[in-house]
Parts: sequence; structure tokens; C-alpha cells
Amino acid sequence: MRPEAMDAMKVETQYRHLERRPDKRSREFFIKGRGIRASTIWHDRYVGRLSPAQIAKDRGLRLEAVHEALDFCEESWESICEETERDAEALKKRGFFRRPKIATA
Repeated sequence: MRPEAMDAMKVETQYRHLERRPDKRSREFFIKGRGIRASTIWHDRYVGRLSPAQIAKDRGLRLEAVHEALDFCEESWESICEETERDAEALKKRGFFRRPKIATA
């Protein structure tokens, strides 16, 4: 099968609690009406070591939204990482990560 035909066959998962943000360049999903990136929820879960229930409570979210965000990250982790790396490289090129010069007297 031709690659174009394979792309046409891909079906995007429909999410109830997640949405793309047209005002953002990111392809990542956000929690609807909250502007919280799905990867932020992943970070809370696996870096912050919070349970999904604790994340939902702390952020005032439905538990289903937290699980959807975690599912999205699992399905899309490679593209999330690629996008993060591209963004970091662009910031680096603009000098964002340079240490400021400290004036001496």
C-alpha cells in the first residue's frame, strides 16, 4: 500500500476532555477550557508521582480528563518529545538559554 493511502487510513482518536488549541502552534492536546497541556498532566503523574485522583483534585479536573490526558501522552509520546526538542532548539538559537552578563562595578 502506498504511504499516502496509509496516511488517509489513520484515524485520530476522539477525546471528550481534550482539544487542540487553534491559538497555539503546538499539535499537543490541552484539557478543554483549562489550557493545561496533556504533557503537564503526564509530568504530574510520573515526575511528581501523583496519583490520577490527586492530580484531578489538585487541578480541579474530572478524573476522566486526567486519564484521557495520560492516554494521549502514551499514544503520542514520540511526537510530543520531537516537538519539545524543536521548541528548545529554536529557543537556544535565539539565545534564550544564555546566562545574563552580570555588570561589575
